[in-house]
Amino acid sequence: MVLKSVQKEVLKGCKIVFSRVFPTKSQAENHYLWKKAEQLGAICSTEVNPSVTHVVATDARTEKSRWAVQEKKFLVHPRWIEAANYFWQKQLEENFPVNQTKN
Repeated sequence: MVLKSVQKEVLKGCKIVFSRVFPTKSQAENHYLWKKAEQLGAICSTEVNPSVTHVVATDARTEKSRWAVQEKKFLVHPRWIEAANYFWQKQLEENFPVNQTKN
């Protein structure tokens, strides 16, 4: 139980919304990155709102990604969650940029 309480501190205070990370038809709450983020103490949501701190995305051109930039929220690649899990420590957001994908 000690490990779980330590793990819950890693992303404590982070409220995360995902953009273009899961297949459209799937249940977001069942995706491993959603579950992993919650295990690390984050709160995950499907909708953006002022309490969101991070948008996790694979494309910087999505509506949610543009919202993050406009609202001065963190826009990070999904590897940010994977790295936090691997190191059991919140990682610097600027090390996990989201690129603009080409059509």
